Amino acid sequence: MSMIGPGAQIGSPLPQGQLVGNYPSYDAAMVAIDKAVDAGVDPRFLSIVGRDLRSVYRLRHRPSYAAVAGRGALQGAFFGLFIGLLISMMSGGQGMAMTLGSTVVMGAVIWVLFGVIGEVLRRKQLKYAMIPSMSAVSYDIVVDNAVAGEVTSALGSQPKGPTTTPSPAAQPPAPGPAEQSQEPAEPEDTESSRGIPDLPDGRPQFGVRVDESVDQETGEDPERSEQDSSEQR
Repeated sequence: MSMIGPGAQIGSPLPQGQLVGNYPSYDAAMVAIDKAVDAGVDPRFLSIVGRDLRSVYRLRHRPSYAAVAGRGALQGAFFGLFIGLLISMMSGGQGMAMTLGSTVVMGAVIWVLFGVIGEVLRRKQLKYAMIPSMSAVSYDIVVDNAVAGEVTSALGSQPKGPTTTPSPAAQPPAPGPAEQSQEPAEPEDTESSRGIPDLPDGRPQFGVRVDESVDQETGEDPERSEQDSSEQR
């Protein structure tokens, strides 16, 4: 539904007062307004405010050329009749029938030609008709504070619009099977991780194997024991 009429004032300030109700359509808001006016409220203190104004473009099929020609012939005939009456009045009423017939036929032919040519040009731009309009998502009824109590008692409890509740904090989703499979696996106990392998008879290839538990009990330094063993060799 169009919200901009011939008497609309662009840039006018919003009405100040108390919000009485919020309605999903303009007709529902008008029903509440009529109820308040019937209760004796002065309509000058009532206002309907559209919330979330949107531009709506409704699409329709283009009319056929026959329909365009018929509409043009009808408009041209009325225009020709009007011109014929003026000419007849100026000529003193002589040959009125011939004058009216000629002007009606001429007007119809001219209007048909202009209508069909205009339709051809419009179809080159758009293959469908577009009807623009302005509409609001919902409509508020705002009343002056002086009559707020009277309107509330006349209308009773009215919807005040949807209430927005804060959404819970988003938690990270649990990892799926594919993500779990991509986790790094623990390194396997290979020979490279254990260090240099021993000789076949069990002796270390370099140095002397030191038992850490024995070193801790005796309090000896493993590096010093290795130096002593090398000196003995």
